[in-house]
Amino acid sequence: MAGRIKGITIEIGGETTGLQNALKDVNKQSDALAKELKDVERLLKFDPGNVEALAQKQKLLAQQIENTTQKLDKLKTAEQQVQAQFQNG
Repeated sequence: MAGRIKGITIEIGGETTGLQNALKDVNKQSDALAKELKDVERLLKFDPGNVEALAQKQKLLAQQIENTTQKLDKLKTAEQQVQAQFQNG
């Protein structure tokens, strides 16, 4: 069974549960940050000059960048493992 991640399909020996489990936490954090960012955006829509909300938005965006970096690192690690398996036969 192959896992699909935004157009990328990674299949290692027909089993992708390891990759899915590795990305599960990152995806969960990403969803939580997106929901919180949506709430802050809604607040800023009504009060664009709210300095605390702007600071919160900046903090959430920085966390989202860190989260995306972690996901990219995990995907790169999975790619390296796949390449190593192809080389080993």
